Amino acid sequence: MLTEIYISNYLFVPRQRLSFGPGMTVLSGETGAGKSILVGSVALIFGDPSPALEAFDPGQPIYLEASFDLTGNSEVQDWLALQGYEPATELTLAREVSVAGKSSYFLNGRRVAAALLKELKPLMIDFHHQRDQQRLLQAAYQLHLLDLYAQNSDLLGRYAERYRNLRAELKELASLKEKAEQDRQLRELYQYQFEELAKASLREGEDAELQQEFELLSHAQEIAATATAASFDLYESENSVHGRLAASLANVGRFSHLNPRLAEIEQGLRESLELISDKASALSDLSQQVNQDPTRLEAIRERLDEINSLLHKHKAQNIGDLLELFASREAQINSYADLGERIEALEQAVDKGFGDLRASADELSKSRQTAALKLAEELRASISLLSIPDARFKISIDKKTDGKIIMQEYLDCCTEQGQDSCQFFFSANRGSQLKPLSAVASGGELSRILLAIKKVLSERIEAKLMILDEIDAGIGGKTAEYVAQFIFALARRHRILCITHLAQIAAIADQQVALQKETGRQKNVIRMVPLDAEQRLTELARMLAGDVSSISLEHARELISKYKT
Repeated sequence: MLTEIYISNYLFVPRQRLSFGPGMTVLSGETGAGKSILVGSVALIFGDPSPALEAFDPGQPIYLEASFDLTGNSEVQDWLALQGYEPATELTLAREVSVAGKSSYFLNGRRVAAALLKELKPLMIDFHHQRDQQRLLQAAYQLHLLDLYAQNSDLLGRYAERYRNLRAELKELASLKEKAEQDRQLRELYQYQFEELAKASLREGEDAELQQEFELLSHAQEIAATATAASFDLYESENSVHGRLAASLANVGRFSHLNPRLAEIEQGLRESLELISDKASALSDLSQQVNQDPTRLEAIRERLDEINSLLHKHKAQNIGDLLELFASREAQINSYADLGERIEALEQAVDKGFGDLRASADELSKSRQTAALKLAEELRASISLLSIPDARFKISIDKKTDGKIIMQEYLDCCTEQGQDSCQFFFSANRGSQLKPLSAVASGGELSRILLAIKKVLSERIEAKLMILDEIDAGIGGKTAEYVAQFIFALARRHRILCITHLAQIAAIADQQVALQKETGRQKNVIRMVPLDAEQRLTELARMLAGDVSSISLEHARELISKYKT
């Protein structure tokens, strides 16, 4: 409940403090007197944006503050507890806008984020203005109103939680299946590479050994021929090295006993002759022993081709790199978790979640169907009291799903609000056909229908500040009296702040504030004046006749007397 508002340096208000009593307070004044400034200030405090956030004095900050009595609103108390605040019976909210245009927000003197006050706003304030009338034509808003009436918050919350959980599980399931498929493909690749390397049975250094053997076998015939020729030249030919050296040895030997130096030479030549004989024999043996096996040569070539192919395929430098890759692939294959069990468990959870969701949706639909009949009847009765005596009202609930629908189609049809679509049907005149509200209701009728909805719902929501902006649009005469009585009855539970041009509405209010525009030296000033009994009589006379005269004053007295009896 709003108890006080303080406005400093905002638009045409240099400074104003205004207190509010219980029940219904009306704001009245000439057109252009700035009646929306007060309502706009409340909205700004709760973080609403404004393109016209203009200071009275551009050199000073704007400061807006509102105090609320929290008695009768447990939702706000619970919200404050969740935010870590101590229990309180009063709440003071403020917004300061610096000269540079930066806003700061405060809750009981503590600086807070704008988002916090925006979250708090729907728990404390119910704005009713012409934009609400347009929202009333939207199916989603009609469904929201029906759920409020049916007090479906628990059912809707349970359904929405199951809906979100099922969506999340389906997303996780799709992700798991995608990962399982990716893992399967990688695992197949790694398994193929592992088996390929395992089959190759590679050994460290094998490639170097085989290359050496390959070179040897490739030149075996040349090596044998060379060895045979060398052995022949050294030992077997007529002019062999061995023969000539033997002749030289014999010649030197004839005189070696005469000269120690020749004896030493003789011994060296003898050793050389033995060495040549030995090497010639070794060359002869080698020519016989060199392996010229073409089968072995082809086997080595194939093995080297296999190794080189693996090196190229896996971009490896040597067999050591391939053996490291082999060990790595084995570890990777063993590291892959089998997602099959998780997928199977999640599929079972999804099936159960879908069943639970449909059960919740059906329960919610049943509640809406029952509530729709009752709400339509209560609205018809309330609207008939607002000078539409022949009004008829119907609320149609249409399930967008059926029993045979598959899960994805079901989810495509549903939202977090359930499986139902809702439409209000209305007829203002006897004999006319019920049609969608958007097709038949005038602006004045929409205003009264919305007011009737507020009245019907008022007992089902926490006590709030209800701001009625231009609720009297399109009505007058006897209808205005009915609307006034309706608002007054609404104010027995909720505090009402009502902007009006109609004397019938102003006369029934508990308090009245007149907004007056004064011409200043540089800028107009708007004053908000709480009216005493005499001032209120004068203001009502002005509202009735446009000016104050003995006739309009008498009319005003009659109007006040009528509502006070």
